[in-house]
Amino acid sequence: MRDDERRLPGEGIPQTLFSLVWDVERRIRRHFRGTNLHWGLRRILQQLWLEDGLSQVELSDIIGSSEASISNMLKHLVSGGWAERRQDDYDYRISRVYLTDKGAGLRDAIVEELRGLDEAVRESLGSTEAQRLETLLGKAADALREATEGEKMERDKTLADQVSPPGEL
Repeated sequence: MRDDERRLPGEGIPQTLFSLVWDVERRIRRHFRGTNLHWGLRRILQQLWLEDGLSQVELSDIIGSSEASISNMLKHLVSGGWAERRQDDYDYRISRVYLTDKGAGLRDAIVEELRGLDEAVRESLGSTEAQRLETLLGKAADALREATEGEKMERDKTLADQVSPPGEL
């Protein structure tokens, strides 16, 4: 069967990107085997790998889950030894979440895996094509973000149009 016969109409670039992401995810997922960390917990860890010491509210905003959901996920990460809570140095009402050595160690293994994948792709494509691919993927990511923002703005506008004016309940 030819490649074009295996694609559903309209798949094209998004399907290719999805397949690529799925392949990378499959390689990373093996580092999570036996950890009991589901997708939401992994998202929190990934954010802490980027910026350690986030508050529960900040994690909620970044990940897009409720503070209650984040709180439950943090309990699991803390009890599993992946992260710890510490009181903010300047505002005692805020607790911040930090990686433990165990959480940081998992990050290091995944970073090494990603470096290996990057080297393999660069070796396969050559430096010029690899740089071109990186540029094109950046442009594709920008286009997808713009489309998503446009959809969000349209959705917000539609919701605003549905709100009753004050006094008309």
